[in-house]
Amino acid sequence: MGDGKIPGILVKLLSAEFPGAQALRNQLAQTRVTRPWGSDSPSLDLDVPPGVPEAAIEDGVIPATGTVTDDSGELFGELLVWVSDGRLSALEFSWYGDTAPTELPDPGLVTVTVR
Repeated sequence: MGDGKIPGILVKLLSAEFPGAQALRNQLAQTRVTRPWGSDSPSLDLDVPPGVPEAAIEDGVIPATGTVTDDSGELFGELLVWVSDGRLSALEFSWYGDTAPTELPDPGLVTVTVR
């Protein structure tokens, strides 16, 4: 994932409708993955260059969460998109249980809900 490309799952999470979503979607074309959170972590830091319009959204986690199930339909974890200063800043994969994921889930295993 060190190629700087935006994971498709980020596009799916931002497809939900919430205040500021369209402005965040507009940032995707210029957003780059800067680094993973750890050597085996699927969570990623993101960078949106200066000059890209900010979203009118509070810092922190966007109101759209991706619930991840495994192949057997069991709840596995959730995906959170972080925003800082109106810009995409991170994609976090938090998991339940003992086995940490080493890659982002298939978008087909993710259900996006807006809270």
